[in-house]
Amino acid sequence: MSVRKALFLLAICTATASHGANRSAEPKVWAQEPTSFLSIKLNEKLIYQLKQCPEDYSVPDEMCYERPYIEGYYSLRSTPPLGIGYGAAVVTHESQIREIRLTTKVENYDTVKAMLLQKYGQPLKQSSETVKTKVGVSFQNEKSYWDGQKVMLILDKYGDTIDKSEISVISKDIAHKAIKAEKDEMINHASQL
Repeated sequence: MSVRKALFLLAICTATASHGANRSAEPKVWAQEPTSFLSIKLNEKLIYQLKQCPEDYSVPDEMCYERPYIEGYYSLRSTPPLGIGYGAAVVTHESQIREIRLTTKVENYDTVKAMLLQKYGQPLKQSSETVKTKVGVSFQNEKSYWDGQKVMLILDKYGDTIDKSEISVISKDIAHKAIKAEKDEMINHASQL
């Protein structure tokens, strides 16, 4: 009798464990995945949504993009107030929005993170890594990732420099196309060697 009970319990434990393993293997869904950021729709071309900023550097009445000095990189002016100072830019690929970047002082990191948590929920992944400056000073960089079907949002405590935090809102399909195009171009250039 005790052998039957042991086999029965083993069967139940195995079934429960395999059921639990299947549930944890299911991908998490980002319920608050955005379709826009800073009122810019990610699936529409930038030039159809915003006007080009005046070239005389007067203060525009509404958000606008500056003429790009680097192909596909548009700085934004008159962006919506968020309660912190920040800069914003849009990176495009073949006129489609690849990424919206927001940069702010690292002192605003906790405020920005709190705003993102409020609007988009908990990140699906967080990591920490040590970064060093050119003079050898080390900092602990925190990264948070929200990853959806069409959009990935990344928050870096330290962006390109140690005094700036950065948010990247990436349109995954366009980013993949851009990376493939860059790789194809590199292969083409390499074949000329």
